[in-house]
Amino acid sequence: MKRTTFVVVLVIALTFIFVASAYATSPKTWNRYEDYYWWDLVGQEGVALKDVGANPANPGVHAGYLANTAKCGICHSVHRANATGVKLLDTSVATCAGCHRAGTTTITTRLISWETGGPHGSGSDASCTNRRCHTNSPHGVGVSTYNLLGGKLISEQVDPIIDAALALGTDADRGFNATDLNNAVGDFALTDGEQSALISGYTCNQADCHFNTTLAVIEKDWAEIRDDVYPLGGPDYVLKTGHLSSAVASSTHASYAPVASCVSCHDQTDAGTTSGYTFPHSQTAYGATNLAGRAYLWMGYSGFVGDTLLPVGVGDKAFDGTCLKCHRNATNDAGIGITH
Repeated sequence: MKRTTFVVVLVIALTFIFVASAYATSPKTWNRYEDYYWWDLVGQEGVALKDVGANPANPGVHAGYLANTAKCGICHSVHRANATGVKLLDTSVATCAGCHRAGTTTITTRLISWETGGPHGSGSDASCTNRRCHTNSPHGVGVSTYNLLGGKLISEQVDPIIDAALALGTDADRGFNATDLNNAVGDFALTDGEQSALISGYTCNQADCHFNTTLAVIEKDWAEIRDDVYPLGGPDYVLKTGHLSSAVASSTHASYAPVASCVSCHDQTDAGTTSGYTFPHSQTAYGATNLAGRAYLWMGYSGFVGDTLLPVGVGDKAFDGTCLKCHRNATNDAGIGITH
């Protein structure tokens, strides 16, 4: 009887201790609040959620899913899920668009927009992954082995193209090496523009897309010799195309505007996206834009540097103005067709 009484008293005492502890720390989530997670939230240790769980080799919100992090809770949470969700995901955030699409209630500032059509006009939430650009897993499954691309969840299907490029020429020829592609400072440190050009250029350069072009050029005169010409079918062949994607302005080469990255040509802006441009994820700008309406290929044209940009429409992509906006000076008295 005494032993039974002792056990009962002990259970009651432990119950009071547990309840008191629970109320003292309630609510019982990582962020101390009965609220949803968000990346800038500072938790109990005084550290923002986005900084919890070091992963220096591949930093970012899609990295560091480790036992000592709370990042899983950003998407999977009993406080977010509802009866129509799966795997503790609310239906509104169960796709890439749930987190990243501009104009919705998102949990990240990394926003994209495809207000009237996504990449190449698909215009659906699934377009993130069905074009073989991005992997369909935020946990990194099927992601590129190169950290520079892996940080953007670029698909591993891009890797063979980069492997082939690294096997050609020298580091000085191509302007980058494997160390650079793993997002570390190597023999040739990459600028933001060069990184953007390499990511976009090689991603777009997959089979059935812009295959056999030289889009990812960050070093003058570099060209990947994969094929000398691009087959269009039948007897028609054209030479590969490409453009130096990262260079300073130089009147010697009749370039009066710097080439920062791909957006130097694909220059329609979009204040509703993280990059500030519509390229490469939208066709009609979600936020404020420098061009009225949808610009075909996200490009504007003008007569000289600083001149008012006009939207490139269907069939207009070969306008001289898509080149003259960089290759004629601000006073329109020097450059291509005048002094070169």
